[in-house]
Amino acid sequence: MDDDLRSLVRDGSDEFQLVDEVAALFGPPDGDCIVRATARSGDIFEAEPLAALDALAGQLKRIEGVGQVRSIFDIRRQGAAGAVLPVIPRRSEPLDAASRAEAKKRAEQHPLVAGHLLSADSASSLLLVQLVPEADGSPRSSETVARIEAVIADDAHAAGPLALELTGLPALREQATRALRRDMIIFNSLGLSLAVILSAAVARSVRSTVVACVPPFVGAVWALGILGLCNAPVNILTSVVPSLALVVGTCDSIHFIEDMRRSVRRGIDPLTASSGAVHRVGMACGLTSIVTAIGFASLAIAEIEAVRTFGIAAAVGALASFMAVTLLTPLLASTRFCSGLRLGRSSRLAGRAANLLAAFSVRHARPLVVLACGITAALGLVGTRLDADNRIVDSLPTGAPASRALARVDAEFGGAMGIDVVVGWPEGLDWRDPAVLASLLRVEELLGCEAGISRPISLSTIASELPPRARRRLDAASVSDLVAPEARMALVRARVSDLGSRKLEGIYDRIDSNLAAVERELPGWRFRLVGMSVVSARNIRQLVRDLGSSLVVEVLVIGCILAIAFRSPLAGIVSLIPNVFPLAVIAALLVLTGRALDPATVIVFNVCLGLAVDDTVHVLSALARNRREGVSIASSVRRAVAETGNAVVVGGVVLTLGFAVVTASSVPALAGFGMLACAAVAAATLAELVFLPALLVVTDDVVKRRWPVFHDGIFGTGPLVWPAGSRGKTAEASA
Repeated sequence: MDDDLRSLVRDGSDEFQLVDEVAALFGPPDGDCIVRATARSGDIFEAEPLAALDALAGQLKRIEGVGQVRSIFDIRRQGAAGAVLPVIPRRSEPLDAASRAEAKKRAEQHPLVAGHLLSADSASSLLLVQLVPEADGSPRSSETVARIEAVIADDAHAAGPLALELTGLPALREQATRALRRDMIIFNSLGLSLAVILSAAVARSVRSTVVACVPPFVGAVWALGILGLCNAPVNILTSVVPSLALVVGTCDSIHFIEDMRRSVRRGIDPLTASSGAVHRVGMACGLTSIVTAIGFASLAIAEIEAVRTFGIAAAVGALASFMAVTLLTPLLASTRFCSGLRLGRSSRLAGRAANLLAAFSVRHARPLVVLACGITAALGLVGTRLDADNRIVDSLPTGAPASRALARVDAEFGGAMGIDVVVGWPEGLDWRDPAVLASLLRVEELLGCEAGISRPISLSTIASELPPRARRRLDAASVSDLVAPEARMALVRARVSDLGSRKLEGIYDRIDSNLAAVERELPGWRFRLVGMSVVSARNIRQLVRDLGSSLVVEVLVIGCILAIAFRSPLAGIVSLIPNVFPLAVIAALLVLTGRALDPATVIVFNVCLGLAVDDTVHVLSALARNRREGVSIASSVRRAVAETGNAVVVGGVVLTLGFAVVTASSVPALAGFGMLACAAVAAATLAELVFLPALLVVTDDVVKRRWPVFHDGIFGTGPLVWPAGSRGKTAEASA
């Protein structure tokens, strides 16, 4: 498992290399766990809350995996006679009321405390818990975060004078991963169980359900196992690979079973029925897998490393699903345990519904074609208003303590995510030179003008409190988190709220423009905005763009491969509408519900396209078989739907039920995934049974009217003659 945001948005750009360089010199700006301590009495400087806060800081420092804890007790001030003293005096006995009042006044006026470690009303204080480098990543970070949570949840603190909350990127990342893992296990298991029960009820046979479910499950396991063999981590993108294999595999398995049931009803023995199913259905399954694999493999040229890994993994997963279903489904169905009537019955209701929809589509073909093209274009136009956005809170359960803590820290302290501005000065200047301090102060003022960014701090913030003599004696080791004299680099650090990557990207672009203007005024100086928040806000858009471009490539690949496979260029063009329509529905649904594109929602498009392609290929494959026998296009369409419609409807209902359960998740990202997946399955089923038959009939009619001598594998005055020795022969060749 890899829940590190850095790996999700990592690319080979100079910006990311600078992030790594700054983290190595100064430590990551967003690598701290943040403990928010609020005095139940309303004033953190009362005797009991202040003592409890000091004790808590000591406990946190002793936790394995914690490198440093910064609190209001660590901040220094300029005292009398040039002495540097702590803001809160350190004494063996508790401070009296007068000393606490003086300490409170100093803290509220200190630039490193007010707004950074102390709220405006002095009711809350932050403790910044920095993890050691070895613990800044799974699984060590999970263990360290769990220890911090245990200290906070201790009975002594739970009933004490402080109310404690944990946030910060490492803690948020860990809590979001737990919530996603928990909800995925609960709701996916529940959805799978309900889908299995529904399948058994429809077929009136538990054995047929075993045949339908085991091969796709094996394919999903193979897909996950291949990730392990390739040492590819499981993240928010690659975690969908087993689900994709399961969805496509389930549809293919249902088509296999329906074909074998038809053979059994005609009195064919189980082994021959299995062989015939491989012959008839196997090509369609193979085409689906090839199309899906090539489409995902196109992501290998993406800029984001995680997207490239996802593309290759998804391509391999599609092939693994095909192998498992094609090998195991006929094998299981031909065994004595499941053969013959033990495969259960086809759903009469599903078959009747599919046939009625197809008959309606053939009768009203022309209006439906106009409607299909118009609706697809209109929904696609609405979908063009989509934009990429991503917020941390969307990965956390609604109303969870972590969500509330993040909102409070955003409101009181400016945010939990860190950003840096790197200031580099030319040779010949000392790091304590007034010119360096002036440039840092200028950057502070520049950042302070942006809404959503907390009061920045830098070496200038500290030095401004010191007299010139004390400033000259300042030791670089004491401010090593803000200046690196040997590298001639200093930082201006600030925190940002969880505004979403779209708003933050606009803020960061304005800051970059202002920094570029300052750099032009000061030749030889360097000003760069860095931080994981900066990189992720920009690369999330690139990540979504890469995933979106793969859909365009995949749709084009679908058309080309279908044109070649069915020897019909028009079939490749006609297939575009039923495959694009579900994608347009999802895009429009996102716009109408006010949601934006993020990695979780973009994945739904890929799953949806895989499902739509699967049904399209099966319908066209059955259509081509009937056309080779010399049957008219209208009759061929009805026969094709009669053969495949039951599987299309049952598969759609089963998958919709499985995804519908996920909509009850408390995690917004997961619930949204379930909602969009349900809409995608329903739209794909509608497109295959209503739009595709009408498109096929109208296309054939137009071809016969405009080009009387044209013919190919499906359309025209007569079916195209296949070469001698091919598996399918046309009626003319047979005659």
